[in-house]
Amino acid sequence: GPGGARRFPRGRDTRPGARLVLIGVGSNHLATEHIPRALEELSYEFDVLAKSTRYEGPPEPGGSHEPDDDAPRYSNVSVLIRTPEDHLTLRSRLKKLERDLGRDRSTPGVVAIDLDILLIAGERVVADDGEVLVPHPDLTTKRYAAIPSAEVAPAMRLPGGDDRVADVAARLA
Repeated sequence: GPGGARRFPRGRDTRPGARLVLIGVGSNHLATEHIPRALEELSYEFDVLAKSTRYEGPPEPGGSHEPDDDAPRYSNVSVLIRTPEDHLTLRSRLKKLERDLGRDRSTPGVVAIDLDILLIAGERVVADDGEVLVPHPDLTTKRYAAIPSAEVAPAMRLPGGDDRVADVAARLA
């Protein structure tokens, strides 16, 4: 850690309003190095309740990462945290963490680390233009988001319906 000080994972987040949040962690560039570093940093920054095993696969069609025979394979992990922070605060903290971990958006297709808010318990976040930000569209359409998420939060419900994360993963599997 900074100045050689030992850093310890955060304890339980018992602040008022703390709720469950699923974070997607992805990489297609030196993933075996970047993902463990990201998981370590997340455990210092947040109350991490569970981490999935690593899901590996080619990019899936229809996403931000179109399939391509030469495309590097992605590794994805889902992390369940507890925090009272709102979507904007959480998103800006995750973007800062991406930058600290070497995310460089100037090279398309090369993703050292990607941190996405996949789901916030009981919450739907919609952008001004109507785009649904949370639940993250990938959670309901991509195996790489749904399968590791079902591993750490199978019973977590998507807002506005009876669907649980496990149900979504089962449909995509």
